Amino acid sequence: TIMSVQRGGGLFGTQPKVQYSKETADLLKTMMEESKLTNYQQRVLRTQMREGSSLPTRVNPHHSKDGPSSIQKKKSQTPPRPSRLKSQQTIQLEIDNDTSEPYRPPVSSYNSEKEKERLNKILVYGTDKPLPKPR
Repeated sequence: TIMSVQRGGGLFGTQPKVQYSKETADLLKTMMEESKLTNYQQRVLRTQMREGSSLPTRVNPHHSKDGPSSIQKKKSQTPPRPSRLKSQQTIQLEIDNDTSEPYRPPVSSYNSEKEKERLNKILVYGTDKPLPKPR
């Protein structure tokens, strides 16, 4: 048998004491080491085995039921929102009073035919530099 049960006295569903066999205790110890249990969870399970009470089906990973008190979740930092939204008139006045120069994209000197030739030379000769002429 895996375990022997001792009947204990008591009222209204007190759980009987359980004495785990050495093989079962070793198996549980090995399983706890291989699983990703926290130290707290392992300590609770070892205490339950030592006291002879039945093992819990779930062990909270932290001391409290609410979760870790020392670890606080980071709040996403959003910029503070203005207390009042701007009206359309206010926005229009800001646009009208804006004295900055309007945006002009930079003038491009990109020549696609030249770039095609350069890339073609890289594919054919392995370099875009002109090869020395044979003598």
